[in-house]
Amino acid sequence: MSILQVEVPREVIGFFQHAAGTIDTAVAAKSGGGSVVLFQAEAQNVRYRLDGVDPTAAIGHLLVANESVSFNIGDRKGLSIRVIAATAGAILNVTSFR
Repeated sequence: MSILQVEVPREVIGFFQHAAGTIDTAVAAKSGGGSVVLFQAEAQNVRYRLDGVDPTAAIGHLLVANESVSFNIGDRKGLSIRVIAATAGAILNVTSFR
């Protein structure tokens, strides 16, 4: 197993985790005012959509287990990134940065 070193560009201001089943994340509301959020799929795959529409197990951007994606949400407080478990047992880790 290799360790990935990531340069953190900003101050970390929050972390939350969702486990299993349907995951519905209004990221901007839960980010604590953060302007960048980092998603990491743990254990199983997740799907997400950036347009506020609910993804399904087959429709939406696929985030493969143990991979990460970051979003620069800036000051878009109304942004709603919707996420669902693509496979049972999915866990989504979310870190927000100022």
